[in-house]
Amino acid sequence: MESTLSPMRRGRVLITAKSVAGSPQALKLIEQAGHEVMVKDPPLPFDEQWLIDQAREVDALVLAMEPVTSRLLDAVSRLKVIARPGVGYDTVDLEAASRRGVLVTVASGTNDQSVADFTFGLLLQATRAIAIAADSVRQGRWDRVTGTEAWGKTLAIVGLGRIGKAVAKRARGFDMRVLAVSRNTDDAFAREQGITFVSLEEALREADFVSLHAPLTPDTQDLINTRTLAWFKPGAYLINTSRGGLVDEQALAEAVRGGHLAGAAVDVLKAQGAGSQSPLINVPGIVVTPHMATFTRESMDRVALSVARSVIAVLQGQRPEHIVNPAALEAAGL
Repeated sequence: MESTLSPMRRGRVLITAKSVAGSPQALKLIEQAGHEVMVKDPPLPFDEQWLIDQAREVDALVLAMEPVTSRLLDAVSRLKVIARPGVGYDTVDLEAASRRGVLVTVASGTNDQSVADFTFGLLLQATRAIAIAADSVRQGRWDRVTGTEAWGKTLAIVGLGRIGKAVAKRARGFDMRVLAVSRNTDDAFAREQGITFVSLEEALREADFVSLHAPLTPDTQDLINTRTLAWFKPGAYLINTSRGGLVDEQALAEAVRGGHLAGAAVDVLKAQGAGSQSPLINVPGIVVTPHMATFTRESMDRVALSVARSVIAVLQGQRPEHIVNPAALEAAGL
């Protein structure tokens, strides 16, 4: 049987992800491989029909957080690859993509350091209110804020993948005790970095800071909820640079308002974008940033080039790196 991923003379690549669309080097790489690049700005709020209409005659999709549903996949018969410029893929109906032989790839290993830097930036902002104090000076005041030291405290990392490991390495510079909750235990790394693997309940009860780095799955949906928030050490802080769906936002807002948690800092929400009605926004003690942890020049260059290489590989009939649905390979004839 002829592979559905046989090399093509000219493929069509639809890009809505700004991190890739803004990389001349990545766009040039795709074009030099002989493929047509179409850069589009999706409407806000998201309109699935718009994406279906744009994607009907394309071979590759490079999307940001737009959901890829079974309905969309039914409508795009030429589609061969969905390349995500990040490490999350919870917005894609993976089972439907696999049935249709559509490969889904991520940009693993490209944004670890940027997200880890940002995680500690959020941690320090949460504890020291740096932006609030700087804003008071900007407004002609001189409001000093008494904060909490990070030095020597206990940090719990939930999800010890690439980003979690990068955060753990930074914690050593703060002389922190590091606990980890992870399905996959890298014992050699844990010994090297002085990390102790514990249960989620033990981590939350002992940590001064809890940093989330787990993928969003049915098992981790609302992992931080009313029940697990009660396990938190009084006065602790929650940091989330992973996925908004890991947190019951209303429960977190109430935990901070009620004083059980000293604060929280999140870069991700369940409903993202301008005009979000998240209950975490404008809560005193909760810092919310617009999903920008990966936004460094270095990281965005790596991400964009990784995406471009994945798209080119698939359109040349080759297996790309970082496939998240290997079950699609058989349906695709590979």
